[in-house]
Amino acid sequence: MTLISANWLLFLIALLTGVATAFWAWAASGRDDSVSERFDANDGLLEKAGEAFPSTAEPVAPAPTPDAPAAAAAVAVPKPAPAPAPRPRKKPVVAEVVTPPPAGKPKIAAAVGEPDNLRLIKGVGPKLDALLNNLGVTRFDQIATWTAEDIAEVDQYLESFSGRITRDAWIDQAKYLAKDDIAGFEKKYGKL
Repeated sequence: MTLISANWLLFLIALLTGVATAFWAWAASGRDDSVSERFDANDGLLEKAGEAFPSTAEPVAPAPTPDAPAAAAAVAVPKPAPAPAPRPRKKPVVAEVVTPPPAGKPKIAAAVGEPDNLRLIKGVGPKLDALLNNLGVTRFDQIATWTAEDIAEVDQYLESFSGRITRDAWIDQAKYLAKDDIAGFEKKYGKL
């Protein structure tokens, strides 16, 4: 045991050398077989192309002559292999064009009063909260009064968060929070 612990580095090098040699020998023998199989095998590609491929296992019948019509009928002509079904082509991947948000701020009613914690609205996280504050959206009562036109106006500024206003029901949530109806909010949307 002391011999192994004293010379562990040499044993490790010998082990790695043996593994590398075995892998190299295995890979070289597998590569030679696969190359010879690829070139020796009759894979039927020439038959599919319409050309006859002389095989050493099957004798090739001579072409019929006009003098021997009976002999030509006796020779069986092999049927060509059916063509494989065409593979369905993959549709090219088209990159989605993302239009940048318009410059400036949306044309909506300005907030009046101290800003609310918009992160209480389910679906509004820190990034979206900062984005809304930069757009001038800071209060629940401001969101609660939005119309369809206001939603469309603000939505184009929300970048990757587009569609979240209607999907997460911000207006309904904001109505509860603007009235300080925490019980009604929690009953419908869960704990704050």
